[in-house]
Amino acid sequence: MADENVKCPSSFECGSLGTIRFPFTNQHHSRCGVLAIHGCDDPNPDAPKFIQPTNTSPRFDVLYVEPHTITIKDTNITPYLRTKSCKTFSNNVSVPQSPSTSPLGSSYIKYNITLFRCNKSLTLNLPGRFYNYRKCPEYNIYYGPPNEEIPKEFRWPTNLTACSNIQLPLRDESDSNDPFSFLYDEMQVEVLLSEDCAKCVRHQRGQCQLDTQAKFFCAKEKRSAQKLGLGIALPILTIIGLLLIVWRCKAKYGVVFYSKPEPESCSIYFGVPVFSYKDLQVATKCFDSSRVLGDGGFGTVYYGKLKDGREVAIKHLYEHNCRRLEQFMNEVKILTRLRHANLVSLYGCTSHHSHDLLLVYEYISNGTLASHLYHGSSRSSFLPWPIRMKVAIETATALAYLHASDIIHRDVKTNNILLDNSFCVKVADFGMSRLFPNDVTHVSTAPQGTPGYLDPEYHQYYQLTSKSDVYSFGVVLVELISSKPAVDMSRHKDEISLANLALNKIRKGAIGELVDPFLGFEADSGVRREIVLVAELAFQCLQRDRELRPSMEEVLEELRRIESGKEEAEVSHGDVHSVEDSEGAMKVLNDMKETPSPKAVTDKWDSESSSTTIHPISLLSQPTNLMLITSSD
Repeated sequence: MADENVKCPSSFECGSLGTIRFPFTNQHHSRCGVLAIHGCDDPNPDAPKFIQPTNTSPRFDVLYVEPHTITIKDTNITPYLRTKSCKTFSNNVSVPQSPSTSPLGSSYIKYNITLFRCNKSLTLNLPGRFYNYRKCPEYNIYYGPPNEEIPKEFRWPTNLTACSNIQLPLRDESDSNDPFSFLYDEMQVEVLLSEDCAKCVRHQRGQCQLDTQAKFFCAKEKRSAQKLGLGIALPILTIIGLLLIVWRCKAKYGVVFYSKPEPESCSIYFGVPVFSYKDLQVATKCFDSSRVLGDGGFGTVYYGKLKDGREVAIKHLYEHNCRRLEQFMNEVKILTRLRHANLVSLYGCTSHHSHDLLLVYEYISNGTLASHLYHGSSRSSFLPWPIRMKVAIETATALAYLHASDIIHRDVKTNNILLDNSFCVKVADFGMSRLFPNDVTHVSTAPQGTPGYLDPEYHQYYQLTSKSDVYSFGVVLVELISSKPAVDMSRHKDEISLANLALNKIRKGAIGELVDPFLGFEADSGVRREIVLVAELAFQCLQRDRELRPSMEEVLEELRRIESGKEEAEVSHGDVHSVEDSEGAMKVLNDMKETPSPKAVTDKWDSESSSTTIHPISLLSQPTNLMLITSSD
């Protein structure tokens, strides 16, 4: 008879593992789940957590827990694997599970391989996909492909029946002549609910439990008619609300919603699928170095391919400590709230309880902007000026969208601007982004950023703002014009920084010396006009005083005006060559150098120009061409 007085908690805290729910339980409520985790009530949150079904069972350390899977470590086998000892094959792995007669469910190792330990005296003739490891003195080890790759109808060769079979966890699903290259002391165990338990949970909305006689019963909360009515009404209201949200999002953002669950994901975290570490390990061939796409201050990005065929970029954060976890949580929170055509899409992540933190992005196949700009002697990846202008506008569009969403990117650079096969921009790497409140003008941070792109005022105030992104984007604009890297130690000491080099060239009226000669600056007057105007805009963005820099929205508006050609109608002197010959224009630019405030700039220009008064902060919102203004002097 069922013990109706048994009370099972709906969840419980387990130190560093976080909140745990059914089908897992703790040792004090062993009748409330399939696998019981010991050590959860230890006052030290980092104390070891382990699984040990019986007193005589092996003990497995718990590394992290996901909704229906648990990753554990067999520390007994660790030294054998490390030393490549044949004792590795002495014992079959004992899968930690409830007794086989448990009516709640069972568990199995998701990624494993079957090996056969055979006496040396046996001569076996096996199919081509089988390997024979001969380095153990007393026996040979035979094995085939991983169990996940073996079809259900497959039957082991009958001559293996004379051998002892062993199941061990896999590090990677790759064939090898050396089993120690892929065997692992960690395993991912998945829990499968029994038919009765699955029916209880899914259809009866109950809780699977065992009574004092270890018999199954489905515990259901007694609800009054009023609660029952609410129970029916609330889901209906929720569904209606979700449908309205989906409809509004589709109408406003063009978001595509997929009803088919991702095969690798087993849960939802901040609105994105959660991938298991093992699945991503398989997708990247155990994070093979040949699959590295890029490397940054916070992690390495790998190319991967999911089981459903999608190509992905997987960012593997270097360390799992408090700072990395905060950065990981921050990136997921930011990316899940953003929807924009010029921002890279986040497909999912590992659980924040994982010992390795991974973010799964869409894979952008055409590389970074930097890889196309720094072509050296090769012209195969050369970007013509119209493409560069398109890249500038789309990057500015993405950054303006971020700033309108109260987000600073903090690491704008050509390595974080990805290009697809149509050369459409996807701005990536929000690892250093931070949400900033509307009622403050700065965000204090620890030192961060990329040399060559970092706001010069940062070293004075240790503050990064939206205007810091504008400065970094100014460097990107100069890179688009010049095809030169932001930092180059081979240049003259005063020109190692591309920002300094550009400011010097523009002040001297030598823009032509800055421009990539392959862009057609001298031969095409239309290209020359746009490059000169973009150089002016970069000059504004690179002002040391952030108050003199335009906003990202103003930058975007100016880039669109430049591309549309509206400036030509506003310019009284149609010859663009006058840009470099105009002493008045250079005088205006020189007046802007090291100016403490916008008002001081205005006052200086008012006193030195009898015919023109220009307010620098409004330059980009007016159809005035700064470089083509000539003084009356």
